[in-house]
Amino acid sequence: MPKILYEDKNFTKKTLAVIHQAEGIIQEYQAEGFSLTLRQVYYQFVARGFISNTDRDYKRLGNIISDARRAGIIDWDAIEDRTRYLRSVSSWDSPQSILGAAKESYHRDLWESQDVRFEVWIEKDALVGVIQGVCEDLDVPYFSCRGYVSDSEMWQAGMRVHKHNRHGQRVVMLQLGDHDPSGIDMTRDIKSRIELFSA
Repeated sequence: MPKILYEDKNFTKKTLAVIHQAEGIIQEYQAEGFSLTLRQVYYQFVARGFISNTDRDYKRLGNIISDARRAGIIDWDAIEDRTRYLRSVSSWDSPQSILGAAKESYHRDLWESQDVRFEVWIEKDALVGVIQGVCEDLDVPYFSCRGYVSDSEMWQAGMRVHKHNRHGQRVVMLQLGDHDPSGIDMTRDIKSRIELFSA
């Protein structure tokens, strides 16, 4: 858990209070085995009534957390960015090591012989970590909609549903979204386009 001092900062009492609130939220989720994104920390601040749900407050909280991390107060591993990461070509030390990796990654489709298949779709990318563990434990595919889903991804989903239906399997998609006008409309939109593309 690296807390590394890169820059000395003189925080006001008000800012220190925000940092301690963030630390409390982070530690609460770490105790449950979750790491958070900045947006998830922000949603917790909003849900707990610490700040308003505005772009200005989101940016302010992001700046405070960034400063606190650079000042060695908040753990660098406590907050992750799931949308930006280094991509590289896989490499192995020997042919034996690639065979070992293949052995470790071998996985059968446990749903292949079932009457029903499940997928879990979640509206916000920032909340993927909340469902990831249980979905992986149950071998259930999961997907981040990131708002309204693109036609490309909806078409791919329609093709999956069509393929599984052809093999006698019903597909159940559990969609987790906000219960606000756009969240409710996203449910309608997903259902409508899945039916269109899987026909």
